[in-house]
Amino acid sequence: MKKILFVHHGTGWGGAPISMINLIKSLDENKYSVHVLLLKDSIVSKKLADNNISYSIAQSRFYKKYYKYIVHSEVGYIKSYQIFRLLYRLILWLLSRQFFAAKELAQFTPDVIHLNSSVLTDWLKPSSKKGKVLIHIREPFRKGMIDPMHYFLRWQIKKYADSIVAISCDNAQRVGLMNKTKVIYNTVDYHELEISLSSYNSANFLYLGGAAKVKGFYTMVKALDFLDENVAVYFGGSYNVPRKQMSILKKIAMFILLYGRKRKKAIEKMNSHPKARVIGMTYKVNEYLQNICCLVSPFSTPHFARPVIESYLYKKPAIGTDVKGMEEIIEHKKTGLIVKKENAKELAEAINWMASHPNEAKKMGEYAYHIAKTKFTQNNIQKFEAIYQSLNS
Repeated sequence: MKKILFVHHGTGWGGAPISMINLIKSLDENKYSVHVLLLKDSIVSKKLADNNISYSIAQSRFYKKYYKYIVHSEVGYIKSYQIFRLLYRLILWLLSRQFFAAKELAQFTPDVIHLNSSVLTDWLKPSSKKGKVLIHIREPFRKGMIDPMHYFLRWQIKKYADSIVAISCDNAQRVGLMNKTKVIYNTVDYHELEISLSSYNSANFLYLGGAAKVKGFYTMVKALDFLDENVAVYFGGSYNVPRKQMSILKKIAMFILLYGRKRKKAIEKMNSHPKARVIGMTYKVNEYLQNICCLVSPFSTPHFARPVIESYLYKKPAIGTDVKGMEEIIEHKKTGLIVKKENAKELAEAINWMASHPNEAKKMGEYAYHIAKTKFTQNNIQKFEAIYQSLNS
């Protein structure tokens, strides 16, 4: 029996932990013994317990109190004016890589260590001394015009990872280590559903990005003014105005960019707009997906949107933007619509069209379900098992 140790980084409930749990539940119990090491305690531990998945939480105070990982993707990265933040996180990265990760790993004897995100580059070297290493690329790896961090982290992946799994072709190409990389799309659990035409007639839409600019929040709020009278948008996610302590340089940058005020005004507009229905953080996304006309995912930055494939499960089309990689999951006019990013009027026009064409929306949703059953199917689990079997200690 092969022993797989998953290392998970985050505290939030989103695509990475959902996909990890789906993968673990689908592995052959007669072939694999699985344990999850969480770097921090969070809702993820409860979800693992609910699914009877063995797990433990890092014991070091370093991970509990001080640890911050380095994100280097198009969705999130350390800006040039955040030099002190970069230096701080590099120190934490080195401490984790040189000391603390090895101490946490000492209690395990895995055959394969599955690093559940590309932010865990500090765990590559210590993991390579314990077993074979698979790193899961779940974010679009950033490569700027002058980007030494890209090449440094890529070098770490190249040197210490035995296998790389990317959740999209775009993500794989950004890392650029194709000889080690397999593209395996996220999976969702399918079951036959009869979705009535009434849900497509509802003219209700669902947005799940919270107040994140990269997920198109500002564009979504601006689009509210152009929506038809009968159309409404449910807003899911977090809409808190951040009040945590910030560095002086970040405060100056936010003041220059008017970021804080812009976000506050957008949230206020959403809260008071007659076409907005604010639902906030919710674990009942499936209930909304069953009763809406369409999902809206107006990203301004490349990102592989798990909610899109979840909407396909409920035979609902999706409206996305023309960011790189979106074409892998939304086929324009077949499984949904693609509009120009950060174009509120065009986004609203697409929403209005979908609301006024329920038969076409239903047809797109049914085709999306058909496509997803072949592209995001549980058969992808067999691809992971093939990789695990190929990684011999």
